[in-house]
Amino acid sequence: MKKLILLLCFVSFLTKAQNITVALGKSFTVEKTGSVTMSGNFSNSGAFTLNSDSDEFSSIIIGGSVSGNITYNRYVNPVGTNEWDLIGSPVDGLSISAFASTNSSTLATNGSAYAIGEYNNVTDTWTNYTTSTIGSSGNFDIGKGYQMGSIGSGSGILVFTGSPASTNQTQSIINNDAANSGTGRRWNLVANPFPSYIQGNANAHATNNFLTVNSDKLDDSYEAIYGYDADGTGYTIYNNIGTLLLAPGQAFMVASDNTNSDNISFTTQMRTVVGGDDLILGRIMQDSYELILSINQGDTEIDQTKFYFQDGLNLGLDPGYDAGHFNQQAALTSRLVEEDEGVGFAINAMGLESINDVVIPLVINRESADGFRISIHSNGIYEGTNVYLEDNQQGTMTLLNQQDFELIPEINLSEVGRFYLHLTQTTFSTEDDIQTNHLNAYKLDAFNFITIEGLSLIHI
Repeated sequence: MKKLILLLCFVSFLTKAQNITVALGKSFTVEKTGSVTMSGNFSNSGAFTLNSDSDEFSSIIIGGSVSGNITYNRYVNPVGTNEWDLIGSPVDGLSISAFASTNSSTLATNGSAYAIGEYNNVTDTWTNYTTSTIGSSGNFDIGKGYQMGSIGSGSGILVFTGSPASTNQTQSIINNDAANSGTGRRWNLVANPFPSYIQGNANAHATNNFLTVNSDKLDDSYEAIYGYDADGTGYTIYNNIGTLLLAPGQAFMVASDNTNSDNISFTTQMRTVVGGDDLILGRIMQDSYELILSINQGDTEIDQTKFYFQDGLNLGLDPGYDAGHFNQQAALTSRLVEEDEGVGFAINAMGLESINDVVIPLVINRESADGFRISIHSNGIYEGTNVYLEDNQQGTMTLLNQQDFELIPEINLSEVGRFYLHLTQTTFSTEDDIQTNHLNAYKLDAFNFITIEGLSLIHI
């Protein structure tokens, strides 16, 4: 098909064309399950609309030039309690003020504040636009993420009208971590700038994916996509385990490795019309052996840490597989078995040979008298693997396959050196004298001193 010129068209399936022209007074609608891919040019003088809902998003991929706008009816999560969405504009040239006006009946507000806000990693703060600031807010910066929310009683659809991006896009990121500035963070809120899905990781496409293309711009210990769960629990980490496809306008956090401004890239080769839901649903990504530990207070899960085992990985840092926790003061993290440099990991990936022969340092952050319980949340490793949690201060080894580890700490818990996870086929008895010690020294680039951990927990 060389050219489409239609009076009224509704697309709910895959359409391919060389060029598309929508004349004045005519309309073209792509339903939430549909997509349009064209190798040539796009021209619209009428109405070109793409639809979505909470877990289905239509796509358009344009190979040539663009003339005219599209309207993307994009699902945005209701504000609720901690249910804000992270969204970027899927179109270019859209005024934030005009967007707020267009969506006045569906965009959430609180007094004079709009449910549109920016993240500042210099001060680690979020700032919402208000009736007094939105007039000078300019346009949405495509490729940049915003916090956003629709009203709870509506459909969740917010209307974005502007030019569809058809060329490579970049977005500025910087590491303003506290080690460098005293107040900032390494985290940057970025977004898919295209009105189509993009391939997020190496399992989606070997080379044309976000993580691979930007691997040299991201901190090796956090080389992943951090998607907000929209329930107040934090961020789900998406790395090269499983297949990741990012919806149009999906925003997410990434960690920059550069204390000077740098640019990440969203290339046209990343685009695809294949995909599913957004990151709100916290999809489970597993194509390897997986063990998940959770830390609980009563019946409430506070946090969890994951361990993956896959051929080709090692006990040191595997960028794109190991991933540091978004919050380094989280209740439960693990450390690398080798080459530990003080990063608490939420995902600790190792070679398959380590399933039955590894001891992993754990870090538990809890205040004194604040009781907790550690249990196996999910066990996808070998049936014969014993998972022990060692508390070397109490001299105990708890077989988590059979019972949870419980403790009411007498002092505040932090740092590494007291708790370890043992994966083994050996069965330990109560008479076994096993006490693992941790002595670790490392120097971070941002500091001019060496950190030594574990001395206070070694009994001489």
